[in-house]
Amino acid sequence: MEKILTALFFLIFATTVIAQGPIDGYMKAGGETDFAFSYGYDHYEKYYLGATLQDTFDRTYQSLNLFIAYGFEENLGFVASIPFMWSDKNNRGFQDGQFFIKYRAVKKETKKGRLDGMLAGGVTTAISNYKTSPESVNPIGEKPTILEARFLAQHNFHSGFFVMAKTGVSFKIRPNTITSIPSLVRGGYAHSKFYTDIWLEHVHAIGAKANNVPLGQEGSSFIKFGGTFYVPIGKYFGTFVNAAYTPWGRNIGISPRFGTGFVLKILPKKNNDS
Repeated sequence: MEKILTALFFLIFATTVIAQGPIDGYMKAGGETDFAFSYGYDHYEKYYLGATLQDTFDRTYQSLNLFIAYGFEENLGFVASIPFMWSDKNNRGFQDGQFFIKYRAVKKETKKGRLDGMLAGGVTTAISNYKTSPESVNPIGEKPTILEARFLAQHNFHSGFFVMAKTGVSFKIRPNTITSIPSLVRGGYAHSKFYTDIWLEHVHAIGAKANNVPLGQEGSSFIKFGGTFYVPIGKYFGTFVNAAYTPWGRNIGISPRFGTGFVLKILPKKNNDS
């Protein structure tokens, strides 16, 4: 079961990176690289400008995302997310990349499984010169630069079930200064034939003002929930679907999100030869 878990879970978290960030509760083996290629679809007609719900919008965002995880060794890794997003023919391009170093500080065997504790730090930043508000009325982002820190604990049970809790801080230094506190809880089950999970996320932007327009460069606070279903196909490949919904927030659209994609795993040469 341990090999199944470490082979699958990066791929699951990769599928929902836009919602939850790229830091999961699993480490890659030394020299191991995983790639996830995903498509996402968001649509909203209602948007909270501050705490005021407006229902005069009709916007759709689609994205293609490349997610990469590499293990330097079993307790140290690198993850990156590179999204390409579009809302219309005039607003498209590579959006905001995320780049993290992840370290497992705690690895403790328990009677029912194993408890892991991890630390991660990184940056989120625009990777193309896309249009922002007010230059565009339908922008794909706001060209932020955000310094990130994450702390998480996860317990993996011998039965295949797991639970995880994650928090941290996001310090945006441009286009304006906003500090946000993200928190997430997740539970799920992994089997050699499939994986499934559910999760709940809360993000609070401290002292954020109300946007004048969607994606208007103020911080967002919200509650979001969702789930994933993944099926491995052989040793190196797999496919997935996922969904999420945002029912409430500040400076956020009330939107469903749907995603699908596939994953590819590259093992160190000594593992491929075995």
